Parts: sequence; structure tokens; C-alpha cells
Amino acid sequence: MLFSYLLNLVTAPETTVLNMQVVYAISVLVLACFTNNNVSKASIGFRQLSVAVSFIPLFWSLYIWSLYDGSGQTFQMVCYVNQLHLSFGVDAVGLSLLVLTCALFPLCIILMRTYTGIMTFLLLEIVIIGSLTVLDLLGFYILFEASLILLFLLIARTPYGSMDAAYKIVLYTMAGSLVLLPIIFLLYSEQGSTNLLTLSVSSAPFFSYYRQLCAGWGMLAVFAVKIPLLPVHLWLPLAHVAAPTSGSILLAGVLLKLGGLGFLRYMIPILPNFTVWAFPLICTMCLCSFIFSTLSTIRQVDLKTIVAYSSIAHMSLVTLTIFAMAENSTYASTFMMVAHGLVSPALFFLVGVLYERTHTKFLLYFTGLGNFMPLFTVCFFLLNCANLSFPLSPNFIAEVLCLASLFAVHELYAFIFCLAQVLGAVYAFWAFNRIIHGVHVNASYLTKSGTGVLDLTRFEFYLLVPLMISIFWLGIKPY
Repeated sequence: MLFSYLLNLVTAPETTVLNMQVVYAISVLVLACFTNNNVSKASIGFRQLSVAVSFIPLFWSLYIWSLYDGSGQTFQMVCYVNQLHLSFGVDAVGLSLLVLTCALFPLCIILMRTYTGIMTFLLLEIVIIGSLTVLDLLGFYILFEASLILLFLLIARTPYGSMDAAYKIVLYTMAGSLVLLPIIFLLYSEQGSTNLLTLSVSSAPFFSYYRQLCAGWGMLAVFAVKIPLLPVHLWLPLAHVAAPTSGSILLAGVLLKLGGLGFLRYMIPILPNFTVWAFPLICTMCLCSFIFSTLSTIRQVDLKTIVAYSSIAHMSLVTLTIFAMAENSTYASTFMMVAHGLVSPALFFLVGVLYERTHTKFLLYFTGLGNFMPLFTVCFFLLNCANLSFPLSPNFIAEVLCLASLFAVHELYAFIFCLAQVLGAVYAFWAFNRIIHGVHVNASYLTKSGTGVLDLTRFEFYLLVPLMISIFWLGIKPY
């Protein structure tokens, strides 16, 4: 009887989202009891147990996916916590990003080798899952800022980490977040609540024009830093260069998407008038961000920086599609975020493989690798093509949907963006040609200590296979 009661409590549709977070938090807390801070390198048993724990939210998110009714209400499985005055639930956008997040974190944890790194990622996953499922602007603010603290520790403590990069991340994001805090107070004083379910219904008819204008500029500043857009994008390349491979996977695959979620879930429903008024300005910012990031990529010599700037270009297209507010803008922008959340982490993974071989990320040292690393070459070529939105890749379908949304609203912006897309092929094929082709006089530095391994190992290939399958499966059969 007791087991049946607990099973019904855990699997009840109205509490499924909240129960996932509670169970996962308890599992991480139990796991933390086995940590040994006196040992810098985590034991194999602890790493295996951590990976097993990280699969709990993945299976749970897939269960939530099976319960979600695409033809029903926008927010489903809503649970209100009276003690915290917070509500948790999922919509189509949040659920897609939730599954993506839960799928990427096991890979990140597998790549970590220390107790502190593994526990940081486990805590970070709890916070991010909370930010994706919370239906309250104040709760979203608190959870996202909590993720910044963990991200700071992750970037500042890596073997090739940088305190300068970590401080710039905090300064950029906190400067934007401090703008959001008085806006939250303004919304609470106007509506008496920061709950999204209340604000989306009541704010449109009763929120005055001038207050919408003030709150709109504040939210735009906040989420433009998160996504990021020109001119508040400089923290992202620095963060990717300083972060470990797992940190770059997390940044590209998950954290950038929280800015898009903020636009879709909070800004547009709460401030519709400002969104319409600011559309030309936001489009100009997105186009400038795309062109500038692409041109900046061409002159970079750090491979991680190249992939980071390509992420800025893709997220500019996502933002432009969101604010187009066409019939399929929400679906197109969400699909683009999911596609980028699979392709970009895979590219960062391959960059991490090269770093393990050479202990450098500069293109100067990568010449003629195709002669020694055929499997790496094939994977790198396929992922480059996917990043450039070649057919049979999810980026291709996503960009077609995004451009269709833009053409339905403003043809001039769409034509300019189509012309600017050509620049993406320049840096991608230039980097590929620089790394793969040519003749290298000495490949001894590519070998692992005494093993003579040049190409992807079996373990590295097995880690990459799920991402590759997911990428091309979505490209062949999108949902």
C-alpha cells in the first residue's frame, strides 16, 4: 500500500515536473556524501555512479514528453508550491529544451575527472532544470543567477581557465540582471504577482504604455546579454576559450538557450506592445550581430573562438525569428535552438579531442590532420556541414523555417540575412581546409603518451555517436 501510494505520488501528472527536480536533488545530495575532497581526481566508481545519477532526469524528461499533449493547453503539468509561492510546469519550448539539457549533461559529467567538477555539473543541472520549468519571473531570475555562480567556479578553476574570463562573464551577466531586478519589482507593484500565469493574462490590458516601455528596455538588455547579441557578446568567446570541453558543451547547448526562453516565455507575452514597437531595432541588432560575428570569425586563430562566434551567429537568427512573431515563429526558433544545441556541442567535443592531443587550440599547429586522423576528419566534415545548414541536417530545416517566418513579416530583412549567410561558408571551409588538408612534417605530438593513438579512440567515438545520430535523425525526420 505504501509503495503504491508513493508510486502514484511520484507519477501523478500534475506533480511530475516538480517530483523530477525533488528526486534528482535528493539523489545528488546522497551522492555528495560519497565525495572525498582530499582527492583531486575522482575514482572510477564515483564517476560511474555520477553518470548513472545524471540519467535520472533524462529518463524522467522523456516520460514528461510522453505525457505532454501538443494540442492541449500551453502550460501543462502545472504544480503550485504554496510555501515558495512558485509554480512549475512545462510548455512546448521549455519541454524541448528540458530534454536537450538532460541529454547533454551525462556527456558533460563523463568528460569531467575531478570531484569538484562533477558535483558542480550536477548542481548546475538542478538549477538549469529549475529555470526551465519555473513559471515565475522572480524564480527564473534567482535560478539563472545561481547558475552564474557555478559557471564562475567552473571556468576559473580549470587547468587552462582564466579568472579574467570568469570575471567578465559575471560582470556582463550581472549588469544585465541588475536591470531586471527593478523591473520585477515594477511588475509586482503593478500586478501583485510575478507568476507568469497571472502576468500573461492581466498585464496586456492593464500595463501602461510607459511602464511597458521601461520594462521592455530592461528585459531586452537582460536577455540580449544571455543569448548574446551585439554589442554585449564579448563574454561568450572568452568563456568558451577558458572553459573545459564540458563547459563549452554546456554553454553552447544549454545556457545560451535560456535567453531565447526568456524572450518567448516572459518578454513577448508580458510586453506585447513593446515587442511590436521595437521590432525594427531588434532586427537591426540581430543582423549586425550576425554579420559582425561572422566577419570576426574569419580573422580568428583559436579554433574554440571560431565555433563560439558561429554560435553567436545562429542565436542571432533565433532572436530575429522570435521577434518576427509569424505563425510558426515559436516552432522555428525552438527547432533552431535544439538543432544548434546538438551540432555546436559536438563541434566543441572534437575541438576538445584536438586539445587533448596537442594541448593547443591554435590553427597554426593543425595542418594535414586528414593524413593521420581519418575518422576525426569524417566527423568534423559532417558536423561542419550540419553547422552550415546542409540538407539532411536539422539546421537546414530550422533555417528554412526561420527564413519563412522572416519572409512572411519583412522581406528586406530576410533577403539581407540570406546574403549574409554566404559568409558562414567562408570561415567554416577555411578552418576545415586549414586543419585537415596539407602535409604535416611531424605527427608525433598528436600521439597520446606511449600509445601511438592519433585518431579518435573507441571511447571518444562512442561518446560522439549519440550526438551524430540525434543530429541526422532530426535532419531526416524532424518533429
